[in-house]
Amino acid sequence: MLTAIYIASLTACGGSSGGTTTGTSSSSSSSSSSSSSSSSSSSSSSGAAISATISIEESTRYQTIAGFGAALPMWGSQMLFDSEIKSLVGTGENELGLSILRTIINPTQDSWPLAVDNLKLGKSYGDDLQILATPWSPPSEYKTNNSTVGGGKLLVEHYGDYAAHLNNYVSYMRNQNVDIDVVSVQNEPDWHPDYESCDWTGEELRDFVRDYGQQIDAKLLVGESLRFNRSYTDPTLQDDQAVDNLDIAGGHLYSAITSGTFERYELAEQKGKQVWMTEWLIHEADGEGAAIWGGDNQAVWDETLDDVLYSMHHSMEINWNAYIWWWARRFYSLIGDGDAAYGTTRGEILKRGWAFSQYSKFVRPGYTRVKATPSDSELEVTAYTGDAQTILVVLNRSTKNYDNLSIASESAAMNAEAFVTSRSQNRAATPVTVSAGNIALETLPARSITTLVIEH
Repeated sequence: MLTAIYIASLTACGGSSGGTTTGTSSSSSSSSSSSSSSSSSSSSSSGAAISATISIEESTRYQTIAGFGAALPMWGSQMLFDSEIKSLVGTGENELGLSILRTIINPTQDSWPLAVDNLKLGKSYGDDLQILATPWSPPSEYKTNNSTVGGGKLLVEHYGDYAAHLNNYVSYMRNQNVDIDVVSVQNEPDWHPDYESCDWTGEELRDFVRDYGQQIDAKLLVGESLRFNRSYTDPTLQDDQAVDNLDIAGGHLYSAITSGTFERYELAEQKGKQVWMTEWLIHEADGEGAAIWGGDNQAVWDETLDDVLYSMHHSMEINWNAYIWWWARRFYSLIGDGDAAYGTTRGEILKRGWAFSQYSKFVRPGYTRVKATPSDSELEVTAYTGDAQTILVVLNRSTKNYDNLSIASESAAMNAEAFVTSRSQNRAATPVTVSAGNIALETLPARSITTLVIEH
C-alpha cells in the first residue's frame, strides 16, 4: 500500500494547473551528488553489519517495457526550451532519458503547430522515443453542448468526423517530420471540469474503436480514465471486433489506490494489449505552498521516495508497460519552471527528476522485466534485460543502511556500474565489484534508490 499522503492526494488533473566497473569508483555516466547531508540512520540498533542478497532469474520473463515519460506544456505558447528537451530526453550525463513524450491534440487545428519543434527535437535524440497524443475535447461542433469545455458528449453522427480529425492531426505532424506513435481517444472521459473535456461511457468508447479505430494511422489507446476505472476499457477489450483495433489500455492513478484499480490488468494481458499509466502527479509536500522544491528538502524527498518512486516500482511489478508523469516542467516535476514561490530555477533538473531517471535513463524501450527476489522483504526490486545487460532497480524505503548487497544472476556478469539517488545524492556513482561473475554492492543507503547496470 502507498502512504496516506499518496492516497489523499489522488485528485484530478488536466487543465489547471551509477557506478564502477570491476572495482573502480568513477563513471562518466554519473551525475554530481548534492553537498547536503541526508537524514541519519545506522546499520542496525546494535551496530552490526546488515547484508542482503538479490537473486535474478533472467529466464523468468514478464512484460516488455514501452518506456517512461512525461507531458509537454499544453494550453499556451510557453513550450520547452531546446536545452530542456535535451535534459529530458537525452541519455547522457546530466540527462534523464525519457522515452515517451505526451502531448495534446487541440480541438482547433490552428494550435497544432505549437508542439512541433519540441516533438521534432525530441525525436532527434533517438528512434526509441515515442509520442503519445491525447485529445481533451473534440471540436465543439461535434458535441452535444457545442463547446470544448464543461464535458458534453461526442454526437454519434460525428464519430466519423472525429476519427478524421484525429487522423488529420497524425497526418499534419507527419508532414512536419514528426511521427505520432500512439493516439488516445479521450483524456479522462469520467471527469467533467470547466476546462476542455468530453464525457464518454465505456460502451461509447468501444463503439468508436470498433467502427472507426482502424481509420487512425497510429497505435490506438483507449481509457485514460481518472482512476484507471476498468469500465472504460473492459467493453473494448471484451468486444471481438473492437479489440482488433486497440493496441493499448491506458489509465491515470488519481484515487486508484482507494478505488482498487492500481493492480494487474489481467484482461488486457489476456488480449495481448499493453497497459500504460498515462498521467499522475503529487505535490502534498509543500502544504499550502512553500519554496522547497529546488533543493534537497526532506519532505520533498520523502514524497518522491514513498509515493512517486513506489508508484513506478508497483506499476512495473504488476506488469504495466509504461509510466508517464504529468508535466515534465513544473516545480513538483522533473525540471523546474522558475516559479519563485516554490523555489525552482527554470530548466534545472530537480530531485524528482534525478530519482525518476533511475528508471527512465536505464530501463529502455523493448527491455523485458525478469524475476528478481530479495532476501530482505524491505527491499523492493525489479529487474530488466536488454542489449546484453541486466538492469536492477532497488528501492530501499527503510531506515536501514546495508553494508553489503550481493546479486546472484543466472547470467555471469562481466562488469557493472551502480548509481544512487537519495536526499543527498543525485544519480551518483557508488562502488560495485565484479568477481568471478558475481556482483557485490558495497553499500545500499537507507531511504534511497539504486540502479545497477550489469553487463554480460
